[in-house]
Amino acid sequence: RPRNSKLVRKYTSLLSYEYYENGAGNVESRQATGAFSVEFNNSDTFRVEGNINYDLLVTPFSPSPGHPIPVGSYKYNDMLVRYNMGQQRRFSGNITTQFGQYYNGTYRLLSLSQGRYAILKQFSVEPRMTITQIDIPGGAFTTRQFGARSDYGFSPRMFASALLQYSSADHTFSSNVRFRWEYRPGSEFFVVWTDEQDTNPLDPYVRTALRNRAFVVKMTRLFRF
Repeated sequence: RPRNSKLVRKYTSLLSYEYYENGAGNVESRQATGAFSVEFNNSDTFRVEGNINYDLLVTPFSPSPGHPIPVGSYKYNDMLVRYNMGQQRRFSGNITTQFGQYYNGTYRLLSLSQGRYAILKQFSVEPRMTITQIDIPGGAFTTRQFGARSDYGFSPRMFASALLQYSSADHTFSSNVRFRWEYRPGSEFFVVWTDEQDTNPLDPYVRTALRNRAFVVKMTRLFRF
């Protein structure tokens, strides 16, 4: 911990090593990690992390349809950089970038997670985003996921929330809207709407854009004896 620092509250370093064997006694995976983080006096944190990885694939897998990674042993390294903004900010969240090797290819990621923007005291929006680029001998591809959640508090016992999300991995747009009212202590009333739509009209296997839809009303009552 630094002395008399007006900017930094704490420095932290970490070294770890994980090692796993399968039932046959073969090394299935191992990972060596070195990390350094800084916690600032305003509650923001900054972290840098490096990983040295080894994985033994006994069965192939595909990180995306049509992009298989074959059976074999793989050594690869990657690095992560993250900045976390303190919850006391009007806008807060975790910004992360990760890049490096990925099995027999390369990997890049950019994400915003746990984001929150306080528009009003009782109304907030929580954006989220993940963009991943993978380049392997079987081909290069990019997946994107965007979403936002909003919450509005009518009172301490009544609120409404909505979650909207798009994923390019399966070409879907989904929504979830929820209303909750605690009309008496321990007794609640819920209304929930969910909807999922396919956004790839060129897919010959898609007969309708609607994947699923549901509307639920639920009421509970607590009886005290």
